[in-house]
Amino acid sequence: MRSIPFFLFFFLSVSLNTFSQSQANNWYFGNGAGLNFSSATPTVLTDGQLNTLEGCATISDDDGNLLFYTDGITVYAADHSIMQNGTNLFGNPSSTQSAIIIPQPNTPGIYYIFTVDTRTQPNEVSEGLNYSIVDFNSNPDGVVTTKNNKLLNFSSEKLSAVIKSCVTNSVWMVTFSSASGNENLLNTIYAYELSNTGLNTTPVKSQITVAVQDPRGNLKFSPDGSKLAIANAADGLFLADFDPNTGIVSSASRLAINGTNYASYGVEFSPNNRYLYVSSSNNEDSRLPPGNHFSTLLQYDTEATDISTSQVVLDEQSYYRGSLQLGPNGKIYRALSTAYQVGSNYLGVIENPNSAGLAANYNDKAINLGSGISYQGLPPFNQSLFNELDIIQNDLDSKKLDLCDGNNYTLGYEPVTGASYSWYKDDVLIAGETGYEIDITQPTGVTLPYTETYEFRLDPNDGSCEKVGVAQVTYYAYPPKNPTILTQCEDAATADGFSIFNLTEAEEQLTGNDPDFTITYHETLNEAQLNLNILDPIGYKNTAPTQTLYARIENPAGCAVSVDVTLVVSSTVANSALLEDCDLDDTGFGEFDLSEANTQVLGGISGSYTVNYYPSEEAALLEDANLKLPTIYTNQTPYKETVYARVENNNACFAISPVALVLIPRPDFSLEEEAIYCAVNFPELETYYPDYSNLDTSRTYIYKWLPEGQTTPYLETNLATTHTLRITDVVSGCFREESITILEKGLAVIENIEVTDATENNTATFTISGNGEYELAIDNELGPYQDDTTFYNLAPGFHRVYVRSKENCGFIEQEFSIIGFSKYFTPNGDGYHDYWQIQGISDLIQPNTVIRIFDRYGKLLKELNPLSEGWDGTYIGENLPSDDYWFRVLLEDGREFKSHFTLKR
Repeated sequence: MRSIPFFLFFFLSVSLNTFSQSQANNWYFGNGAGLNFSSATPTVLTDGQLNTLEGCATISDDDGNLLFYTDGITVYAADHSIMQNGTNLFGNPSSTQSAIIIPQPNTPGIYYIFTVDTRTQPNEVSEGLNYSIVDFNSNPDGVVTTKNNKLLNFSSEKLSAVIKSCVTNSVWMVTFSSASGNENLLNTIYAYELSNTGLNTTPVKSQITVAVQDPRGNLKFSPDGSKLAIANAADGLFLADFDPNTGIVSSASRLAINGTNYASYGVEFSPNNRYLYVSSSNNEDSRLPPGNHFSTLLQYDTEATDISTSQVVLDEQSYYRGSLQLGPNGKIYRALSTAYQVGSNYLGVIENPNSAGLAANYNDKAINLGSGISYQGLPPFNQSLFNELDIIQNDLDSKKLDLCDGNNYTLGYEPVTGASYSWYKDDVLIAGETGYEIDITQPTGVTLPYTETYEFRLDPNDGSCEKVGVAQVTYYAYPPKNPTILTQCEDAATADGFSIFNLTEAEEQLTGNDPDFTITYHETLNEAQLNLNILDPIGYKNTAPTQTLYARIENPAGCAVSVDVTLVVSSTVANSALLEDCDLDDTGFGEFDLSEANTQVLGGISGSYTVNYYPSEEAALLEDANLKLPTIYTNQTPYKETVYARVENNNACFAISPVALVLIPRPDFSLEEEAIYCAVNFPELETYYPDYSNLDTSRTYIYKWLPEGQTTPYLETNLATTHTLRITDVVSGCFREESITILEKGLAVIENIEVTDATENNTATFTISGNGEYELAIDNELGPYQDDTTFYNLAPGFHRVYVRSKENCGFIEQEFSIIGFSKYFTPNGDGYHDYWQIQGISDLIQPNTVIRIFDRYGKLLKELNPLSEGWDGTYIGENLPSDDYWFRVLLEDGREFKSHFTLKR
């Protein structure tokens, strides 16, 4: 084995770790969205605190552990709390690339955050380009020690980074300024060098000769740092050369975007640096709702003679603009949204970005973000993290290689003049392998599938960075060859030896359902060997009672065998079955335990069988939509439905039979919730009748009332309580119970009569008690009746009140009086108004009342007996003249009142 000096080994380790791809293992973006790339398939993160439409940045350590993330304003620590002093950075969540995070080279624990806002013109208030520093050395949780140090007064919404030198590990951080204050330098690329000594705030400037005003859109380096793509929304897409040694940008040229979706926004390079991907839009007003926006995903070949004409459309649909970002797994991710503030729970993925044209395989809505929402932005990184060589070179995958048992393969890269090469297997240097290719073969004695990882390191020996290629190689066993018999039950509709088959049911016998194998079915051996005329495995109709098909079984490496699959039709018949139940909730739907039909289905059949149930005969034949016993099944058709039992013997169809599910309606009747029994009728019996208008009179029923135990269709009782009627169908046993509550209602009781009399408006108010509802009338048993217990404008004298039960349980009556007097009298002997007297007094009501009558001069003329006819208008036997006379009344209850009346002759 070739030995490596310790200092060189240490240098290589530092170099590789400084730009470890694991720094990009965690992404946070959008509203609560995130991904973790620790495994080949990213896992969704929903613990992030960001809510940003565009700008965001994330950084992890060399082991892939999250360190911190930001929207360009607030810095969040690994525990998702706000980092100490981590607020009010000068980025903007509406800036395309609001922030980028770069570790200071060869300086553990120090990280630079570069930020840009959304203002780009000299006449606008702008924070421009700034940098802040996060220090983990003084605080293990991180602290922002330097904040918002100004680099440029104005900058577009673009930031990208790439390694400058693998000797010093220094990095270029680059932005594009569409206006630069008093310098008046338009369209200038600014490259700032970050090294182990810190940031050189004097940039390398490259002015490009194109007119650009729109600041929106991504800026991205190719992973090898040789190219720079600049998206400027409505102002176009540009591709330029970049010299990592000097930081100079040159040869900037516009790339044409065909069609109406001309406004470039997201850009990204393939891992092999060859293909440029662009997400462009129709640039409609951001205030418009979804449906007004349209987006196109494009691929350009940067090695084509005319790059613009190499344009290939990978996707077109109603999306808003969105960023693109290369991931650690070599795939490119696309932010999806449908309008400016209308996001999506998905990301799109370019699965094979190293492949030309449609072979790049764009997969829309490939990543479900759970509760997270994608808007327009994805986190940018130092693009050198993704600079890997393709050492597989099979135009299928640049990282994973699948081989068959015993296969050989040559890994390698094209030779580079003056370069030196080294190879590692599972992180161990392979001695003697110093060429640009290596032949690999499966180790002996290993259990398949078996995986090993090869790493290729190319040192150009010209001062530029070492390049690395990784291949994960997996060896797979050849598929087994197990000829299989698939037995299916006969289609009852034809009964001719033909049926329909679910060919996938053979897979357990063919491969044991091993997910590493894919299976297709063919009618001839030649078609199976050539993988032609693939049959639809679901619903295949056999062409002979016994027929042989051919299964092509292929492992992930593409190695295949062809195996016989014999189709056999069984004409055995099983028993039909019936499951009945009562419709307990009157909907026509109920729950059935289908396993209770097993005994009927298997009745008289000997042997060991399994029974499964399906919603249709075809589903039973195809074993599709198994109703999964012992799950309780709810019928899908009201009252009556047929499902099908599939009887199997050793996974072969033995018979299929119908199972009728019947829900029997319960007797349909109703009772009033409440009824009345009048207490005055006790002990007489009252009869109560249910409503039988919906009862099926063609059936026979049993009636039973509780608590009496009566067995008649009606109830006779004098018992005030709740009574329940159960009606049972004699044949089915289904029954229904309904209840009626009988309330006893009695006569009213007049507790008190409150009278206001001897007034212009005499009133009487009655206080009523009792367990019923009552209404009242005055002086007439027939009414009118009223609910109000007060009567107004009552004439003086005697009255009778009637209190009637609203439940027709009778009435009571009581006399009362209203005290009053006449305003005049005419004692002329005609029988009308011949006497004057206080009204409403009797021998029972105020009999000891004192009444005195006076003339206008106060002379007492008469002390009147309240029970007599009254005063006749005489004094000592002589008629007094017509005049007004005065009276004074002292009622027995102590009340006293005075007034006057007129005597008319």
